[in-house]
Amino acid sequence: MSDGALDDLLILDLSHGLAGAYCTKWFADLGANVVMVEPADKGASIRDIGPFKNDEPNQETGASHLYLNGGKKSISLSFENDEGKSLLNKLIAKADILVEDEAPGRLGNLGLGFEDVCTLNDKLIYLSITPFGQTGPYRDYPSTELTLAAFSGTLAVRAVNGKRPIRMGGYQGMYIGGRIAFLSAMGALLQRDVTEEGQHVDVSLLEAIAGNDMAAPTTYSYTGIAQVPLPSANARGRGGAGRYPCKDGFVDVLPGIGGLKKLAAMLGDPGLAEHELFKNHALRAEKAEEFDAEFMEPFFSTRTRAEIVEAAQAKGMPFSYVLTPDELPSEPHLVEREFFVDIEHPIAGKLAVPGSPARLSETPPHLSVAPQAGESNETVLSELLGLTDLSSLENQGVL
Repeated sequence: MSDGALDDLLILDLSHGLAGAYCTKWFADLGANVVMVEPADKGASIRDIGPFKNDEPNQETGASHLYLNGGKKSISLSFENDEGKSLLNKLIAKADILVEDEAPGRLGNLGLGFEDVCTLNDKLIYLSITPFGQTGPYRDYPSTELTLAAFSGTLAVRAVNGKRPIRMGGYQGMYIGGRIAFLSAMGALLQRDVTEEGQHVDVSLLEAIAGNDMAAPTTYSYTGIAQVPLPSANARGRGGAGRYPCKDGFVDVLPGIGGLKKLAAMLGDPGLAEHELFKNHALRAEKAEEFDAEFMEPFFSTRTRAEIVEAAQAKGMPFSYVLTPDELPSEPHLVEREFFVDIEHPIAGKLAVPGSPARLSETPPHLSVAPQAGESNETVLSELLGLTDLSSLENQGVL
């Protein structure tokens, strides 16, 4: 069993945001040598994203940093001066992948764009992650998660009964973009095995989100009908589908195609499948409250989430619990698969973080703590560039 699936790769991570960090997290978990190149004076801005331990802002204890940057190295390097730029170029010459999320053209203005550095390393995969891509009329627009949700179409389909739309919770767009970036970089690496040449990979977060199923652009292209808005996150189920309360919480109910017969059997009376409210979908939607009061609520109100989901899954219906974040670490399935991993950080202390969702039998992912800003200066620069005395660089403010 080898150390990691990608342990022969060197990744330079110049990114600041969640998408870039999530992309390079995949490389780090799979054994690649990921080196964060952070500004010497302030660290990468992902360190400023809370929550923080004890609710006290600290660049070393931010939850996003601790989760996304585990297993990486960190060097502090100001590459806007000649000495720092020279050091970065020497690292680039040895790297397999460079990941950046600066505004289009900014690194090019510093002489660090793809066309500049490919002369140093013609096998380099140069991965750019930006809100709207390197080209197009919006390429210079700044954005937030909400901006991207609106531009991508996902916000529109989440309008509720004509009311103000809501975006997906958390930073789903950034994580979607990070996954696309990782997969795209891996594709470029496979191509490099054939051509022995690197390339520029241009990832647009907008397009990553717009191509996600939530926007359903393909459905629209076939039917000319926009996707039906989703119900409110707090809305109760109606007519045999949606979120229903039970003895100890909520269950998401989805009988599936042809699932009303299965639902009838689960409710304890297969004969209900011949009832007009089970057979006539339009009528059931019209009399949803009557349907729920007569058939759904008596069953759900007397059973727990686990009992309902187990009964539904046994009949092939994809019901699920509605779990809250605090319940996830003790969820039996995740416990058995050892999904959450305990790590000990020198400043943040002991904490549990999500592990890798991918299991490789011969080269399993490995998780470890996130680096403190600049803690790997000596290690990285000595191992990769042969530098042994960093005092001069530190005095110049390069490190």
